[in-house]
Amino acid sequence: NKGDVLQVSGDARRVKTVADRIGFISIHSQVTDLLAFCAFFIVGLMIGMITFQFSSFSFGIGNAAGLLFAGIMLGFLRANHPTFGYIPQGALNMVKEFGLMVFMAGVGLSAGAGINNGLGAVGGQMLAAGLIVSLVPVVICFLFGAYVLRMNRAMLFGAMMGARTCAPAMEIISDTARSNIPALGYAGTYAIANVLLTLAGTLIVIIWPGLQ
Repeated sequence: NKGDVLQVSGDARRVKTVADRIGFISIHSQVTDLLAFCAFFIVGLMIGMITFQFSSFSFGIGNAAGLLFAGIMLGFLRANHPTFGYIPQGALNMVKEFGLMVFMAGVGLSAGAGINNGLGAVGGQMLAAGLIVSLVPVVICFLFGAYVLRMNRAMLFGAMMGARTCAPAMEIISDTARSNIPALGYAGTYAIANVLLTLAGTLIVIIWPGLQ
């Protein structure tokens, strides 16, 4: 199939002859193809800047979903044309771990500023509501996907984390499954969830103006 990588051993001239007939020799160096990554990074930001106007409010998929789409495009093109976009596995692992740590630090810094006042005022109600909102939708989605749609479990967990827009959990699932299959489910639901979250926030403000 196109994009498959074969490992062939033998005499150098014969290996070269086989490579010329079926494709080309893939030489993996320690150099990262930054040009391809920067180009698709810009494409992702441009996609994220697209906004749709409906009456008095507008929404867009955002930079995160735009970069996700760009990453999917880059991965698809590289899978079928592995002549560009190469990155050493060590560098890839470092970037993934570093990105996850920065994301977690950012979430903690933004959410922890007013946690003392919030817990002091309505701590019990906040914890109860958080447990309900966090657990009930996930349990319902798992039961529906597993026993009604009969989805692949790895893809189902990826789709659930995409619906929750939870990148750290997605990373843990991929590491546990030792596969990129969860990312297939994550990609679609993540984009839809971002749009719905944007619309939901706007609709809540419209329906309950006193919340502004």
